[in-house]
Amino acid sequence: MLGERAFARAVAFVAGRLGEPLTLADIAAAACISRFHFARLFRARTGCSPMEYVMRLRLERAREMLARDDGCIADTAAALGFYDQSHFTRTFRRVHGIPPRQFRLRSRGAAAPAPLACAPEAHP
Repeated sequence: MLGERAFARAVAFVAGRLGEPLTLADIAAAACISRFHFARLFRARTGCSPMEYVMRLRLERAREMLARDDGCIADTAAALGFYDQSHFTRTFRRVHGIPPRQFRLRSRGAAAPAPLACAPEAHP
């Protein structure tokens, strides 16, 4: 079983770097365990792989950001380490069943679509 201190180090490392590219080797090094041994122990403790855990955290943080912030979805995707907005939207839709913009509208109880925060200003 993955020890409490090693698990805490790994979780803190991931939580502090959600917007950065993370590898199994990076997370295992933070826990001070070889990557293959770490992956086995992590899965035994949490029921998911370390990279699945990273994705869960990113999507959880995305839900919080979408419900709270008015920033554009591309900025949310970039802040959480997704390759681009398209990758973020596909992943979010696959996991939650709706695209990020629709989630944002539902979470705020908005009946009508809000204007796009990243749309260029209209010039006459």
